[in-house]
Amino acid sequence: MIHTHWKPASLLKRLPVSKEMASWLSTSGSLTRKIRQACPTMQVEVLSEGWQCPLPSEARALGLSLHQKVWVRSVVLKCGHTSWVFARTVIPNPPFANPWSWLQKLGNKPLGEVLFELKNVERSDFEFSQQSVDDWPLLNRHLNQNGLIQSDKKCFARRSLFRQQQAPLLLTEVFLSPILQK
Repeated sequence: MIHTHWKPASLLKRLPVSKEMASWLSTSGSLTRKIRQACPTMQVEVLSEGWQCPLPSEARALGLSLHQKVWVRSVVLKCGHTSWVFARTVIPNPPFANPWSWLQKLGNKPLGEVLFELKNVERSDFEFSQQSVDDWPLLNRHLNQNGLIQSDKKCFARRSLFRQQQAPLLLTEVFLSPILQK
């Protein structure tokens, strides 16, 4: 995996982003809601969920060791057979009392449909990057199995930290669909 450089929101204009993509990247509300407006039949395909080690950039963002186990949920938001967004949710060591622990039972329900309904949740500013699909092993495998995208394709991504009762949740969203890239 390549070392990923995440840029603060103030530097979004330095990325080679179309106006349409900038609109998607800077959506401050629920991305799920915005996708549903464009595709009412949006579905969530769960690629993986469970305990694993964080990616290096995730460990840095959360102030964790690379060997500390975290709960990770990786999904693809799809419109029909087209994968629009890959989303990766990382929750550090959620003990029973962790306010995010119930997310382990979310299944194929979109995180965005429940996250933005919660009270007292703080969200950090976005960070942005442009990355190869190869930087996301599950995504690369999913797209190659479905013949959907070349693995060396560069995609725009954003991430932000959500906090509830001081407990962090890192959400990364990678924009895949050419529809969003226009």
